[in-house]
Amino acid sequence: MDASEPLRWGIMGTGGIAGAMVDALHAIGAPVVAVGSASPERSISFAAERGVERAVDTHAAVAELDSVDIVYVGTTNELHHRNALDAIAGGKHVLCEKPLALNAVQARELFSAAAGAGVLLMEAMWMRFCPFIDTLDELIGSGVIGEVTDVEAMFGFVAPAGGRWTDRNRGGGALLDLGVYPLSLAHHLLGSPTGFEAIARVEDGVDVDTRVVSHHAGGSVGYQGATLLADAANEAVVAGPEGRLRVHAPFHHTSTITLERGAEVLKAYDTSFEGHGFQFEVAEMQRCVAAGLTESSIRPAADTLAVLEWMDAIRESVGVKFPQELG
Repeated sequence: MDASEPLRWGIMGTGGIAGAMVDALHAIGAPVVAVGSASPERSISFAAERGVERAVDTHAAVAELDSVDIVYVGTTNELHHRNALDAIAGGKHVLCEKPLALNAVQARELFSAAAGAGVLLMEAMWMRFCPFIDTLDELIGSGVIGEVTDVEAMFGFVAPAGGRWTDRNRGGGALLDLGVYPLSLAHHLLGSPTGFEAIARVEDGVDVDTRVVSHHAGGSVGYQGATLLADAANEAVVAGPEGRLRVHAPFHHTSTITLERGAEVLKAYDTSFEGHGFQFEVAEMQRCVAAGLTESSIRPAADTLAVLEWMDAIRESVGVKFPQELG
């Protein structure tokens, strides 16, 4: 492929998040040349509705096309590992939805395969690429709240009955789909935990509500929550001795951060943007590929693995395992 030509995208999956990604790609003029699904009929329908050039019969068939440079994996959680492996085997760069895999063992296999193939594998941790993260980092770095001592974040909604959210066979549960955001925020700001306590409500082998208190270097503490049972506030608060930064709902792609002290709001910071926000991870993916990089400095493999290892430990502590993990 000529270096002056735009990178061409293939899509694995035809759900809502795949549709949002295609919209984001079209909005920045990135060509989407193929889509594949477990259902050929869904692929055809999705391609017609979203303006994708070609529909193929399977997820794996996307990775077999010479016309595809980057594969976006937007399938359900239990398929991420297999789909990403197929894309890597096809010599494609891969942007894979979070969580990258069901567990850290699978994720390490993926990163090893990508390194062996000389391709870029990056987790589509949407939040990490949004503009508010830079603003939050700058404010903390300025010392406006002093040294961070507490990070609180909660993400939840009432999940519809019978969907993938509560399906153990499809990698369901509050932790992997929702808890990955508050845990990733805490990891970004505080580093890996030195210890944690977790409680969960488990139904039919799936955590439908999980709460974590984590301990970090320097005595800082994190409070993370994820629920499929309640209309949660979906805010994050980063606090220190001089005040707090409230990351307003929805905190994982917020348009507003406020600096607060006591009962007073001192200042508001606009972190808004147009569109879904997926354009930021797309831009980073394309930048890295164009530069010949095999890792992003924004979402490196070490960060993805650290959060997955933490989630593995949380699931072990509350007694949740997926069928794919049982021998």
